[in-house]
Amino acid sequence: MGNHSFKRSKDIEDLEMRITDASDAAEDIIESNARNQIRAKYELFRKMRSTLKNMVHINVKRDIPMIVEEFVFIEKELRNIKDDKVTEDERSEKSPTVSSPRLLPGGKNTMVGFDEHLIQIMSMLTTDESDRRIIPIVGMGGIGKTTLATNVYNNPFIVEKFEVRAWFVVSQECTGKEILLGLLHQVVTTGRNELEMNDDDELGEKLHKTLFGRRYLIVMDDIWDMKAWEMVNRFLPDNDNGSRILVTTRQLKLAADIGSCAPYKLNLLEKSQSWDLLREKIFAEGRCPVELEVIGRKIAKKCRGLPLALVVVGGLLAKSERDHWKYVEEDLTSSVNNQDDEFCMKILLLSYIHLPIYLKPCFLYFAMFPQDFDIKVSRLVRLWIAEGFIRHCKHKSLEEIGEEYLEALIDRNLILIGKRKIRGEVKTCHIHDLLSDLCRSEARKHNFLVFAKLHKTKVSSNMLSVRRLIINGGQWKKMKLRASRSAATTRSFVSFFSGNLSSYSARRFILLRVLDVVDRYPQHEILKLINSRYVACMGSLSMSSSISRLWSLQTLVVDEELTLPIEIWQMPQLRHVKAKSISLPDPPSDNAQKITVLKNLQTLSTVGEFKCSEEVIKRIPNVKKLGIVCPTVGSHRLSNLGFLHKLESLSLAFDGTLCRENMVFPSSLKKLCLSECKIPWEDMSIVGSLPNLEVLKLRLNAAVGLKWIPNEEEFVRLKFLLIELRELEIWEADSTHFPCLEELHLQTLNLKEIPSDFSEILPLQVIDLNLCSSSLLTSAKEISEERENLGYDALQIRYSSIGVLTILVKRGINLSVRDGRIRDPYVVIKMGEKRLKTRAVIRNVNPDWDEDFTIFVSDPCQPISLTVYDQYKFNLDDKMGDADFDIRPLVEVAKMNPNGLPNGTVSTIILPSISNCLAEESSLVWKDNRVMQDMRLRLKNIDCGEIELQLEWSDCFSYYKRS
Repeated sequence: MGNHSFKRSKDIEDLEMRITDASDAAEDIIESNARNQIRAKYELFRKMRSTLKNMVHINVKRDIPMIVEEFVFIEKELRNIKDDKVTEDERSEKSPTVSSPRLLPGGKNTMVGFDEHLIQIMSMLTTDESDRRIIPIVGMGGIGKTTLATNVYNNPFIVEKFEVRAWFVVSQECTGKEILLGLLHQVVTTGRNELEMNDDDELGEKLHKTLFGRRYLIVMDDIWDMKAWEMVNRFLPDNDNGSRILVTTRQLKLAADIGSCAPYKLNLLEKSQSWDLLREKIFAEGRCPVELEVIGRKIAKKCRGLPLALVVVGGLLAKSERDHWKYVEEDLTSSVNNQDDEFCMKILLLSYIHLPIYLKPCFLYFAMFPQDFDIKVSRLVRLWIAEGFIRHCKHKSLEEIGEEYLEALIDRNLILIGKRKIRGEVKTCHIHDLLSDLCRSEARKHNFLVFAKLHKTKVSSNMLSVRRLIINGGQWKKMKLRASRSAATTRSFVSFFSGNLSSYSARRFILLRVLDVVDRYPQHEILKLINSRYVACMGSLSMSSSISRLWSLQTLVVDEELTLPIEIWQMPQLRHVKAKSISLPDPPSDNAQKITVLKNLQTLSTVGEFKCSEEVIKRIPNVKKLGIVCPTVGSHRLSNLGFLHKLESLSLAFDGTLCRENMVFPSSLKKLCLSECKIPWEDMSIVGSLPNLEVLKLRLNAAVGLKWIPNEEEFVRLKFLLIELRELEIWEADSTHFPCLEELHLQTLNLKEIPSDFSEILPLQVIDLNLCSSSLLTSAKEISEERENLGYDALQIRYSSIGVLTILVKRGINLSVRDGRIRDPYVVIKMGEKRLKTRAVIRNVNPDWDEDFTIFVSDPCQPISLTVYDQYKFNLDDKMGDADFDIRPLVEVAKMNPNGLPNGTVSTIILPSISNCLAEESSLVWKDNRVMQDMRLRLKNIDCGEIELQLEWSDCFSYYKRS
């Protein structure tokens, strides 16, 4: 049966490749013909010879019948495979398989990092609930689901607890008879009668009778689809005696659908757990020689927490000489894949094979990205759309369907989540190194894409005939290409490295759909890419009226300035236009020509001098993300924003004096970022009343005033709040004002405390402070402590800087002279990772530096060191002594904030002692509402020398205000 199944799988794979090739060929004919017609239309008045030179010549009479003939053949092959499947199913019913727990390579089920999982699963199996319960374990291939299930299954307590136990490994090709016979074989002695039963119901009834009234544990290992579960589930009785079914699967949705409880998800191991597992697999006693630990930890880290990889590599290293460890560390994936007949890769490959046909190209597309690359989901989905991978659906946008495709890959544990947005959507994702290697292997095998690292101008033929060309290194600048029939097959040209493009030769791929490059690209070359759907490049672009030739263009992304012509309003296929600054012309007048509505446009950001006129708004009715900078009063008409009923994200900056009474936001808004709007805090209801608002960012001068008292029943869904660079000093609010708040971010504020009642906001998880006062940090910590006293979870408090330290290095006094040579001294000051350095003063033991430095301080308790060096031109610089000093007294005095004290008022005097390096007493003095400290430091580890400094401490807000 195995040989028949393998042959059928190979036939299906070959047929899939033929279907792909045939559809690609049909696509080439259609798009080549469309391109030729567009070129002929736009170059009607040019020399016909020039036009025909760059056309793709398609023989329609010859090529179309060939394609039709190929599709007829494919249809015939599909029928044959279907008939073979029926025959194989009949054969398999006569030769059932029996299954038992399998072990990972190496001969023992290693459980490093799984102790807590073992306890949790055993607890779920032995709870007091008497009804039959299904416990699903879910995780990516090789993460240890079977290992965990095996250790649970064989645990003595579990063996004693359950009267009957049975285990079945559910393959992707299992029939109902195979599963039922496999279970029956383990719970009762099966004879010839059972083997001859052809009816699944007969076998199922026997299994049901055998299990009825008994407490049983059934393990269904590696389930792939609901069909396999439904075959068995109806024959497993609920005996009301605590029977349990343990299921392992790679698919989160399947686990959720099957389980009686939430799926138990296994995650990748932590770094320390990875090293522990690898060490156990290599060394019998778990002790690693000191000289191998550093490289061993590096190898463990490269396994990215996947137990299967760690076990396979451990088995390899256990049999290897120590010199071989370096080779494994340098090329881990090859080492893993070459072991045990590519055992690891075959396990992972099952996940790809079982994917629906429409998800396979989406998964293979991850091969395009470099390893460890954090992929932005919005970019990925737009690329999928441009490639034509996304199926249309009446009631959903292509972007929504694309996000569902990604979720399906995540649910199948093929793709890992990087970051989530505050609203729950996946923001970034990535792929495990071993799955990335699988991806690349399958992509090459199917001619899905080619990776090129070019160092010569010569181009191989396979580079010109591939659908997607990925440049990941080398000199691409001098490469020369000619328009040819083979080059016409290339649809995507992607480069992740700057400075390696040709002299803009990507245009030679004349049917190119995707151009995504980390380099500048001239507009006249882009305008030759008539078939393009996705264009992203660096620098600025000024597009001419010829942009309308790009009849399929969906996405245009530029990282600097983008100037668009009026023809942009005649391109209804546009979906996303992004740049740092977009110059957008007024649309043509209604009388000039028929109005074209850009009904597909979802992203338009960021438009400078945006005129929010009715003429503009009615042309972009479905925009979801809008970034605009409004001009002066009288031309913005912000009330028209209220007509954008699909708008979910708005970034609004302002250049002039705002007319607030005309500002209207659509109720659909979920995210709002404001800058320079100068809304008085008492008028913030215009924002707070938005019913769906979840993210609010109040950036520079978004609001004005010293005091904010929110109104009741506002900000009812707000989850994320950022307030930046405001003069806000008093904030009076309680837990009812922001009932759903999860993250509070405060930056460069004069605010002294956070409302204490925020301790009662249950969803609150994070308070992030950046360049705020130490009193605000104290307030955040008090709120966190109060939450703990109330029995809630403590907050995650993050802060970067609580104040600004200015250090004036004045002069050196009587620095040391060695061997009669006068030195060239300079000073180095260190605080944590920060390192500041003065200039060197030539041949002077009493140097005047008078240089000041600024340090943003997050922890005033961190020691600060000062070292004097002698600068050598031809040797290492020589130390001339060192000292350290403490800024905590300075910070404590600054906290008093005694405004109004006369200049020169001495607050504190610090005397020299053995615990400090002071050469004389140091005074902390108030001057212009700032606290300063003059100090003279005595250098240590040298015979003589002193350094004079002046310190000044400011809270971040005051510092920025002065700046």
